[in-house]
Amino acid sequence: MNEIQDTGSYITTSGDSNVNPLALVFLLFTGFAVLRAGRQGAVAALLLTALIVPLGQQFVIVGLHVRFSRLLVLLGFARILGRNEHSTFKLNRIDKLFIAWALVSLLCKILRGPKAESFGVAFDSLGAYFMIRMLLVDPADILFHLKVLAVAGLGVAACMAVEEFSHHNPLSIFGGVPPITLIREGRFRCQGPFRHPILAGTYAATLFPLLVGWWFQTKKSRFLVILGIGACSFSTVAAASSGALITLMAVFAGFGLWYFRSKMRTFRWGVVAVIAVFALFMDAPVWYLIAKISDITGGTGWHRAFIIDQAVNHFDEWIFIGSSYTAHWARDPGTILYTIDPNNMDITNQFIHEGLEGGLIGLGLFVAIIANCFKTVGRSWRIKDDTILAPRMKWALGVCLAAHCTAFISVSYFDQIQLFWFWLLAVISTLSSKVALADLRRARQPQGQARQQPQAGVAACMPQPDPA
Repeated sequence: MNEIQDTGSYITTSGDSNVNPLALVFLLFTGFAVLRAGRQGAVAALLLTALIVPLGQQFVIVGLHVRFSRLLVLLGFARILGRNEHSTFKLNRIDKLFIAWALVSLLCKILRGPKAESFGVAFDSLGAYFMIRMLLVDPADILFHLKVLAVAGLGVAACMAVEEFSHHNPLSIFGGVPPITLIREGRFRCQGPFRHPILAGTYAATLFPLLVGWWFQTKKSRFLVILGIGACSFSTVAAASSGALITLMAVFAGFGLWYFRSKMRTFRWGVVAVIAVFALFMDAPVWYLIAKISDITGGTGWHRAFIIDQAVNHFDEWIFIGSSYTAHWARDPGTILYTIDPNNMDITNQFIHEGLEGGLIGLGLFVAIIANCFKTVGRSWRIKDDTILAPRMKWALGVCLAAHCTAFISVSYFDQIQLFWFWLLAVISTLSSKVALADLRRARQPQGQARQQPQAGVAACMPQPDPA
């Protein structure tokens, strides 16, 4: 039986064009959907392409890597401009923070030495995020997206099941993923269309809470929800990633906190207090708790704690414009494990990755985006007159956000999972605009009327009689 030992090496895409005929047909279908389908369908086509087709599928034109997702984003903006669908779009705080984060990261990369791919990364971020933002008119559109992702997730889970039992990845016909399943410590690590098993498991673990939220949103399609939840659970386990399993555990903890939702401020300060106590009594820095957890769940927790240690010790190297050289951070710089880049050790931490990409300012903006998203979710589920999304569906958005943040401690996103992260931010940003409008409506109501329950339908828009 053929086996590939998993050393953690990342799979890179080829420098040549690589387009499978079946993938090309799929691209033509999704491209047509982006141009001609409704707003919901256009975004769903982009998400579907990112989930099904590995990044190995690409056109290389004059040295430029035109991946399928990039081509669909270009078509998306052609559609938006052609239909004038951007006319009602207005930037909010999350949008502005996202622009600043992307531009600061790009500027820092240019200052460290401009590369063509740096502009490609900026295009991926800004292009995907704002295409989704402009087409996502209402947060309720997420329900259509989830239906598509649930169905597609069944297909991905089926491919990972084939991979689990045959140890051959059927999606390798598209390129960008290895044909033989990776193995570590005697366990096969399925990855489906993703470039690493931990990202496959992380995607499934972060989709899980949204499907649970969908269950509370409506009684329709509950059979599909159950199948989708089962597929996510299987995919998380099949990836054989301790980081993905811990992410799924964070999801369960997040839903458990629903019953203490009115005391979240106390909970947050409690977490800070517990961490402070551990920091006082531990001989090692507090982040080595990650290594202790890894002793129970398995995985390379010590390596992840060591990375944080090195980032703190070399703070002066990346504080201003980031850094493109971390080889000397490794425990043994002569043999840098888990990476194919001789200039860098494997940075399996998204927060540290952001610091290396954009310096302290870039990291601060990244954290500010997350903080504002949590603030938006916290305000939105308290709105009583919102009949679009159920409170638990909104809570599920916060749980999904927390799940991503948990995953960020054990992996940095480097493939199509980034698009699903941008999609989540765009959904919450759209929700933020709705929250702001609800606050404005309440502020404009007379004090006596503001306490009354809002009326439904057209009557809610009619002038109300003076209580006097």
